[in-house]
Amino acid sequence: MSSDRKKIVFDTSSLIPVCLHPTREPAQIFKRAVMDHELFSSPETLRELQLVLTRDKFEAWQPLVQRIAWARLYQDVTISIAPQDSVTDCRDVKDNKFLELAIAANADIIISSDIHLLELHPYHGIEIIKLSEFKLKYHQD
Repeated sequence: MSSDRKKIVFDTSSLIPVCLHPTREPAQIFKRAVMDHELFSSPETLRELQLVLTRDKFEAWQPLVQRIAWARLYQDVTISIAPQDSVTDCRDVKDNKFLELAIAANADIIISSDIHLLELHPYHGIEIIKLSEFKLKYHQD
């Protein structure tokens, strides 16, 4: 376990359960990450998060107004930067924005549940791990 502050990029797939289930373990792990580490976003990753959170299928878990409010809170707790360099290394081209952000932020970790990102671990020295693995490696109590 490491107590060092890490630079972290969350992909959208790992943030959805945090938003929809604020009392469950993923949300608790996320809150701890916010307190103990530096989180990064970009205008493009924030747009994707906001767009995904407006999907009707999520209404069963949280009303739209709460999902949008959560996205704004997420934006407030992250350091937003605009990557200058593009990459094309991910099989799913929509996921390249997270790699670009991680490189621009000099991130230590990308937290994801997306197989297209996870299969790239490690990527240019950046760990790509699931939220549960992040908890085991960096937040054992």
